[in-house]
Order: sequence, then structure tokens, then C-alpha cells
Amino acid sequence: MKILFCTHDLSFADHISISYLSAVAKQSGHLTYFCTLEKEIFSPRDLLTQVKEIKPDIVAYSINIVGFKRAVDLNKKAKLIHKFISILGGPQATFSPNTFSESGMDVYAIGEGEWVFRDFLKRVDAGESYDDLDNLITPSGCNQVRNLITDIDAIPFPDRDLILSNSCLGQVPKKTFYATRGCPFGCTYCANNYLRRLYKGKGRYVRRFGVERILREIELVKSKYRMDFVKFGDDVFVMRADDWLEEFTEKYAERIGVPFNCFLRIDAIDDNVLQLLKRAGCFSVHLSVDSTSRHVREKIFQRKMRTENITEKLKQVNSYGINTWVNYMLAAPESTLQDDLNTIEMSRQGKVTYAAYSITVPTRGTDLHKYCIDKRYLDPSYDGDLSGTMEKSVLSCFSEKEKEVRLNIYLLGPLLVRIPHFLYQIGMFFVLNTPPNRFYRAIRDRYYKYSIENKIFSVRD
Repeated sequence: MKILFCTHDLSFADHISISYLSAVAKQSGHLTYFCTLEKEIFSPRDLLTQVKEIKPDIVAYSINIVGFKRAVDLNKKAKLIHKFISILGGPQATFSPNTFSESGMDVYAIGEGEWVFRDFLKRVDAGESYDDLDNLITPSGCNQVRNLITDIDAIPFPDRDLILSNSCLGQVPKKTFYATRGCPFGCTYCANNYLRRLYKGKGRYVRRFGVERILREIELVKSKYRMDFVKFGDDVFVMRADDWLEEFTEKYAERIGVPFNCFLRIDAIDDNVLQLLKRAGCFSVHLSVDSTSRHVREKIFQRKMRTENITEKLKQVNSYGINTWVNYMLAAPESTLQDDLNTIEMSRQGKVTYAAYSITVPTRGTDLHKYCIDKRYLDPSYDGDLSGTMEKSVLSCFSEKEKEVRLNIYLLGPLLVRIPHFLYQIGMFFVLNTPPNRFYRAIRDRYYKYSIENKIFSVRD
């Protein structure tokens, strides 16, 4: 069979889920193709053109909330060109299964997809019904999810060629890899708390690939494509200096030798972890503080950290010559304006390389969304549009002035963290006393681009 994989966009990272599903399909002898919903700089192959040329048996969409309406519209148009079975997976299907009836799709696939996709293809190829397969939603109903994959090393290597060879991403200097699946924590704003409930009693949620497995994948990509920098996109790359990290450090430095970035928990940082990461070639780390308020972190976000000495932890990372990207979520429910202003001073004292801000968006399906609905901070119809992370807060518990100041922190805060003290004082005056504007956004965008290319990912040509 011919299977056309489609996603809403690419940005600067290929969608690893599609690569895994393509590998499963190829393992079963099927042909796979790739496109995006629209022609764009990253991939010139749009859906309607591909359907007309390829005449696929199956179109498999990996879609989030941002691309859902566009996928629904184009899927209807594509079916007028050629008859195929449409299956939609990804965040939209998993977190909003109630949208199946309005989607016009033949099938939704929820949760972890490799083995259900394998079984789905087998049924379709044999002309048999797939209505009873776990993880699928069809017009006949919604089935339960199957157990999580215990041995993730048994999953075939992701078909990275599918996207890297069919878009300009093959020549993008940064490549992204994943060493784990799942997160051991349950922050209320994160998709993981929803997924942990979905898979309760269905197996161990947090799993890790073997060192040899992940290194072979990196070597394979490096042998074919440009790779100046590696990003590990795991929710938490490591929690301690264990045997896995020691093996990784030794082998990565010897066999890969490319600087990398990874995500860490602040309360998992110690000298042993930092020494090993630095030896392996770690250039920068992503860390999340979320809020300077302990109440907001622990009660609202359920981000319970073992350490309260956050500033010293940030300095400790800096002392190893590892750059830091630190996340803060502004305008969180029950946070004060001073809590958010304190993020700038905390970052200055902690010698943070880049303070990354976002406006809190309670995404549908998360505990934070339910909390905001229950407290009447949010209109029940709000679906968690992620574009809101760059705009004024949608929560009703803040005044218009407070929303403007917080948006100014988002726009100007990263630069204020790094400039001399006398300029910092002038900048704070503008944050507190002027409305957000296009000039501030231009400053933010340029400083963000400079920091990403030079301080966090080191990918500038």
C-alpha cells in the first residue's frame, strides 16, 4: 500500500512520531511519502498535490490543535481528488477525541501509535475491519488504549529520511533526538498529566532507550545529513549520574563529538551530573523554574522541587561553562505581578544565559485548564490556543494593566536579564509604564534569534 504522511508544519524540527510510523509501515512492506498541509519554505510538497500525484491508499495525519481546522478542510478536498482512508493521530486526536465526529476522518488514533498503526495497516491491507483495535476511534465507537510499549528498543529505528530527504531540514544544522519516553512528573499545565491518567495501569510510563540504540540513530543521521548540533528533546534527559549517563558520556564524546542541548530538572542538578554532561559535550541546558512563587509552583502547577535555592543551582550550572535557557510562565493563576517581575532579578543573579518567557495558557485536557474553569478564570469554550503564550493573558483574574506589564516582561525580560545595571533600571521603567508595542516585539524577536543561534544551540552559519 501507499501511505502519505502529513503534518501541519515543520518549523525547525522534524516530527519524530511520523518517522517512527513510517518505519513500522516500511517494515511491513509498504511505501511511504511525506507532505505538509501547505507549501512552505521547509517542504514544497502540499497535500492536494501529493494526493493527485501519488494516489495513496491511506493518508495519515499527525496534527495538533493549531493545524486541526486546516487538516479537516484539506482532507475533504483531497477526498474529492482520490479515494483513500484517512487516519488522524497526534495531540489533536489524543487530547480532543470528542472532535472525531466533526473531523470527517475515517479513524482517530490516540496515544502511543507504533503497534496499533502496524495492526491497522495489516487489517486495511487484508480488507478486514479495524473497528475493534485498541487506541482507535471509528464511527463504531472509541476503544480503550493498549498497554504501553515496554521494550522501546524493539521499535524499529525511526525513518528520519522520510522528512529530512523531502524537505530542507536535511541541511538544517540542528538535529533533534529522543532518548526517553514519558516524564516522571505531573505538572498541571503539561500534557503528561493527561497521558499518565490515560495510561494508568497500562505499564511503566517513563522508559529509556539503550545508549547503543540512541547513538546508532545519531550516527545514521550524521552519516547522511548536516549535523552541527544535537538537541535532546526529552522532557527530562537524566535525573541522576547513573550507569546510563556514564556510558552515554564516554561513547557520545568518542563517537559523535557534536555539542548538544538537553532538558534537566533543577532539583536533579549536582556536580556529578554536570561533570558528566560537560565531558560528553553539553553546550547548554533547558531548565524550568515556571514561577518565583513557591505557592504557584507547588499548588497551582504541582511542580514540587526538592530545592528552594534556585539561584545557586543556576549559578552552579554556569560555573561548568554550560549555558542556560530557563523557562518562566507569566500570568499564572494566583501569581502576583511581583512574582513575575522577580523572575528578571532571579535570572540576573543566577547568571542565566537566556530567560525564556511565555504567558500561561491552560491547554484543554490538562489539570490547569480544569482548575481555571472551576475558578471561573477562563471561558469554558477556550480551547488552549498556544498562540496565546505570546499575547496578553486570557485569564480574568488580572487587570488590563497587569496583563500589559506581564506581556512587556515576555517581550523585554530576556534582554533585561543580560544588560548592565543602569540600562536595566531604564528598561524596567518601560516595562512598568508603557504599553506593549511592535518595537518591543521586534527587540524580543531579534534577541531571541541571536540567543538561539549563538548561545543555546550554536547553529549559526
